[in-house]
Amino acid sequence: MMKKNILYFLFLGILLNTTSCKFESTDPYVQEIKRERFSKDSMFKVSDQSPLDIKGKRELIALEYYEPDSMYRVTATLNLFPHPDSVKMQVTNNSRDQDYFKLGAISFNLKGHACKLNVFQSARMMADPQYKTDLFCPFTDETNGKGTHEGGRFLEVTLVPGSDKVIADFNTCYNPYCAYNSGYTCPIPPAGNHLNLKLEAGEKEFKYGRVTMFK
Repeated sequence: MMKKNILYFLFLGILLNTTSCKFESTDPYVQEIKRERFSKDSMFKVSDQSPLDIKGKRELIALEYYEPDSMYRVTATLNLFPHPDSVKMQVTNNSRDQDYFKLGAISFNLKGHACKLNVFQSARMMADPQYKTDLFCPFTDETNGKGTHEGGRFLEVTLVPGSDKVIADFNTCYNPYCAYNSGYTCPIPPAGNHLNLKLEAGEKEFKYGRVTMFK
């Protein structure tokens, strides 16, 4: 246990030292995004909850990300369905489809494109009041397999009670756990949730054997 703690603090010291210059932006939004990324990278490196195996943890310095860009933080219009649609969402590893509810769709403009993505909740989360404002948006775009995870990425959106507006911040979009470890079973973004543009924001593709610097 002591050895593990020593390695943990040694890693944090190295990472803080090598990435301090990356926090040079004075923009509070950019700083917050980078703090969140630093926290995630630290968890992936040392936590028992990390999806990485021992080899992945040993090789990882930091995950790769696009630089934060406020252009990819958009205000979207949320159209909730009067009655959520019960759907079966395909998942990886040829596992049985999982139960989800399609709650509605978000519409927004991005890079001159009119975009629309459906939002979901798993049946398990629908039954738990603490998740009632959490919307799940799995999507694909033109960067998949060309810089980002080939199977698409996930975005989380928070519903604001009494409002039809939500913030869709693609700087926070992330890879499913199966991108790091094939032992995980993950939802596959529905075909209708494709963006016909290069969404160069959020997390990039993860590759074993690539030693990366924090971005």
